[in-house]
Amino acid sequence: MSAEPKLEIDLEAAGKQYGRVVFALDAPWNGRREIALPACVIAHGSGPTVTLWGANHGNEYEGPIVLGQLIRELDPAAVQGRLIILPAINPPALEVQARNSPVDGKNLNRIWPGDKAGTLSERVVAWLDDAVLSRAEVLMDLHSGGDLLNLIPMSMCHYTEQAEFRARIRAAQRAFNAPLSVELRLASNRATASGRAHDRGLLVVGSESGGGRAVNPQSLANGYFGLRNTLAHLEVLPEPPAPGRDRPTTRFTRKWGHEAEVTSDGPGVFVPFHELGAWVEEGQPAGQLFCLMDPRLPPRCLRFPASGLVAGRRERSGVEEGDVLFWVVQDLGER
Repeated sequence: MSAEPKLEIDLEAAGKQYGRVVFALDAPWNGRREIALPACVIAHGSGPTVTLWGANHGNEYEGPIVLGQLIRELDPAAVQGRLIILPAINPPALEVQARNSPVDGKNLNRIWPGDKAGTLSERVVAWLDDAVLSRAEVLMDLHSGGDLLNLIPMSMCHYTEQAEFRARIRAAQRAFNAPLSVELRLASNRATASGRAHDRGLLVVGSESGGGRAVNPQSLANGYFGLRNTLAHLEVLPEPPAPGRDRPTTRFTRKWGHEAEVTSDGPGVFVPFHELGAWVEEGQPAGQLFCLMDPRLPPRCLRFPASGLVAGRRERSGVEEGDVLFWVVQDLGER
């Protein structure tokens, strides 16, 4: 299907609007023939266009909660510029609390730049790319570890060789002021929203605000004040109220690809040896993987591939081959 979505909101209008972006379905899903993305545009004065997204993955709830709070509380008169807020860009996945869309099975954050004539997820991505990123100068894509991975709250960016651009990114992360600021290596297969935005020249400040089986107030506070701090840094909003500014300075780190992850080498039950925030050494035991269906087999010891800080840990004990069990980041310093 190649039909353009129906916009019940004007992306160019001033003031504060709330509406929907409606996509027709090729075939009924759960008794419906269309899927609607909630949308809010707040525009006033002069300033940059910032687009803010949540629920890229449907089992990550912190982003939609934080963006909903922002939508409810902002007066257009306080804004200098334009905010295009899309708190749930993957409604079907959010409805079933799953990482991927149940409509077409696709991961919305692995199919950029999408396809106007493709499946639902591909058409949503193509619209986000054509209609939203084309208007924006800044992307804030709010993620969390979902119900599988618990993460130290962090802001995330991509490394660039361009010194001036790198300084702008670091300044925005310093303003976000999450407990961790993580710099990622940009993959050659740039099929993510942040990779596409980076290639378009947008300033990208993503976030991973905690995770785990339950949303907790501290993760929400980190996400909310990080967002408000960054918008204040961009001079789109005034400074947020205390205690948003009253916390330790962020720790700059780097996650340089998948070599800093511990992944499962098969199915089983994983027993971790380390907590979030622990410092580990290359080769150190990370935990044991048990095969419950054959009690004759001893547990396998999995080891850390690199030294660094444990920034993420698997929440569920049951694992399949390839599941991420630990994230390790390395200190970068403020260079």
